[in-house]
Amino acid sequence: MNTKRTIRKGFTLVELLVVIAIIGVLVGLLLPAVQAAREAARRMQCSNHLKQIGLGLHNYHSTYQSLPPGYIRYPKPTAHAGPSFNNNTRSQWAWGAFLLPQLEEGALFDELRVGQIPLSTALTADGSILDKTEAIKKSVATFVCPSDDGPMVHISNQLYAPGGPWITAVAKSNYLGVNTTRRWHSGGRLTGPDQGEFSQWTIPPGPTTAPNGIFLRDKAIKFRDVLDGLSNTIAVAERVYSQGTPTRVIDCYAGIFVGTDSGNEQLTIRKTFGGFSSPINSISGTECQYGFSSHHPGGIMTLFADGSVHFITDSIEHIRFPTTNNRDVDSVLEKLGSRNDRLVIDEDAF
Repeated sequence: MNTKRTIRKGFTLVELLVVIAIIGVLVGLLLPAVQAAREAARRMQCSNHLKQIGLGLHNYHSTYQSLPPGYIRYPKPTAHAGPSFNNNTRSQWAWGAFLLPQLEEGALFDELRVGQIPLSTALTADGSILDKTEAIKKSVATFVCPSDDGPMVHISNQLYAPGGPWITAVAKSNYLGVNTTRRWHSGGRLTGPDQGEFSQWTIPPGPTTAPNGIFLRDKAIKFRDVLDGLSNTIAVAERVYSQGTPTRVIDCYAGIFVGTDSGNEQLTIRKTFGGFSSPINSISGTECQYGFSSHHPGGIMTLFADGSVHFITDSIEHIRFPTTNNRDVDSVLEKLGSRNDRLVIDEDAF
């Protein structure tokens, strides 16, 4: 008597669940590795962008015997002018715009007419030949860190056109020039004008509040002015558009390369400058907007004045303002951000 045997095909429910569980475990192990590899690639690209900027700065110095000015003020007042201080020309070209030809962006430099017309004129959206409101939206890849997922064109208030309104559509930059390690006073975290130069206030910056970084207003720093040595001084560092968690987002706003709003210099020049009076990767919105930050785990990428790029950890020694003597350069981070403190930095400090 012949008996037919049924051949079972496929998995049982238990076997299927086991296979799914194994696949889930493998994906859980693989995904962090893939994300880490992607971030490593983005960090390498960010480093390459900073190296290009460093090379551009050195080429600029070779051509003009100085670095580009941090930003320019036009016209230049001769005294304190009250609330209307430079109201119609408060948006100014900055170091990033002057550097465009050295970054193979000569066409954009010519289109914007950098230095030929005031930036405030270029922001006048009247459709004339001087209207550059469309050109300032053009992104330059060298100024963007691929780890920052913020918008390529700013959606926050940025530059001020004569008579208003605010021009909000401006190409983003993640790389800001180091302006100072000090604070002008309890409110301002940046200081545009040098010691004794005119300002919005009756008292100009003094010897303990003047900016000690690489980029200043109306002043082109020469390599010989970097008394601490090019290899010991940070020139440029990065800032992200926003950071935090899904439930608490901190707006840092990154920066812009074409220029800055100098209407309230100690506050508004953060669009092209950063300072080390704030710690790295601060979760305070105010500090984040004036300092430096990144999405690279554990720190930020920085460009030193000698053209080298270094990763600076956010655990580096830093003394937050205010302190007993809040104008001192008294931590490793501040020493690296200052061009002329003449203080020794240990080789293993960063």
